[in-house]
Amino acid sequence: MAETAALDAIYSAANDLLDAHTKLKTGEDTFAEHEEQFKVVVSKAKVSPKTKTLALQLLPKYLGHYPSQADSALDILIDLFEEGEAYRMKAIESFKHIASSASAAVISKLVGVLAQLLLSEDEKEVVVVNQALCTALQQDVQATTTALLELMTAEASVRGKTVEFLTAELVPRAQALFKDNTEAQNVVATHIKKILGTATTAEVGVCIKILFALKVFQSGEEGANELLGIVINTIDLAADFDASEANADRVLTLLRSARLIFKHGASPIKVMSYVSKKVLPKFGDLTDAQQTTLLKVIAEISPFMRGGTCREFLTAIYPMMLTLLPAESTEETKLNYTSIECVLYAFHQTASRVPGFLHPLCGIKINTGQPENKIDEDFTAKLADLHKRLDVAHKQSIEFVAKLKQVQSKLQQTKAESEEEKKDLATKKEACLASLRTCSHVATLATNLKQTPPKFMADKDARTLSWRMGATQ
Repeated sequence: MAETAALDAIYSAANDLLDAHTKLKTGEDTFAEHEEQFKVVVSKAKVSPKTKTLALQLLPKYLGHYPSQADSALDILIDLFEEGEAYRMKAIESFKHIASSASAAVISKLVGVLAQLLLSEDEKEVVVVNQALCTALQQDVQATTTALLELMTAEASVRGKTVEFLTAELVPRAQALFKDNTEAQNVVATHIKKILGTATTAEVGVCIKILFALKVFQSGEEGANELLGIVINTIDLAADFDASEANADRVLTLLRSARLIFKHGASPIKVMSYVSKKVLPKFGDLTDAQQTTLLKVIAEISPFMRGGTCREFLTAIYPMMLTLLPAESTEETKLNYTSIECVLYAFHQTASRVPGFLHPLCGIKINTGQPENKIDEDFTAKLADLHKRLDVAHKQSIEFVAKLKQVQSKLQQTKAESEEEKKDLATKKEACLASLRTCSHVATLATNLKQTPPKFMADKDARTLSWRMGATQ
């Protein structure tokens, strides 16, 4: 009896809702008059298998007209999803249907549900959930993106899946989705500013990529400076640098982002002053991988440094450069070619812009007529020490290049049979080529810096950094 009564009530409500749907096609919206009928479907949904099936058909179809009932309707659909295999996929499909026509309020609640379902171990379910979230983005990019960003305060597993979705599905299409929707861009940008301070490294990365896609930040130098302001506030340049692994990763991600911003005209003065005064003094506290990342970022930022920024940077980086360049070559001497490439490249770029500063720093005498030249003072010992170290770097690099070419030749003659062997061989060839590029660059940087006067490899005379050969950025 209970099932029959429930079915009758749902069928009656369905007829009224269908009538409202028909009238809407002619321009007459009567859905507000039938909210009670929608509530009937919600209240009777779980009476029996037949009512559950009807609910899975009706709730997604009409929920968009009753945002105040979103919580109740979504709770029913979630319950049905959790009841068993018979309803799981239908429930997920219903979420996708809801997303295609839902209001911002409903989408905000729906996104929270869908993000949880991204944790499903069923690949087919995850595919449909992804489709539902993509549909939501298409329907209301502002509400969907904001709801996803809010999940960055959820438990780690949900945060991780959210970042994966944003990276794979939103970032590639962000420019098209946000397009000329200035309001959506401003709302999302404001939300990102709020969460960057507590975001993880991965979250910072995806947030910055979203910001790069927004048109409000693509207005040349003005947009670049506004975007840089967000990065600067997130790093907190006034505070001491915390070299703990998690925070260092986060700061390095922000510095990588800043590198891209400088390409669009923003000034690196504040960021590089922070790096020179607060980050480089704690270089030894970083992990090996973080040290390499930092030096690569510095090398890539160096072409944008000017004036006082160069002087401050050279003062900080030169002692590190000497540490990386041994004064003698022995059998035990092993050079970190990647790090040396970074510091020599950055030295060439920045030293070329403040040549008068070099004499007291390292003995390189280029008379610019400025007091900082200190032409009358004797710094020949410093210059001799630098030249000796550059000789070692050049000699070691050339010798290693010769060995790498032998390895490269052998690899070219090696034949691989299985797919695994082919993949391994390709990896070895790529690694060998990368090392060749790095060592060749180091050799050239070293020998050109030793010339009198130095032949600075900066601006148009600079070569592409070895790890950027073939890269787009």
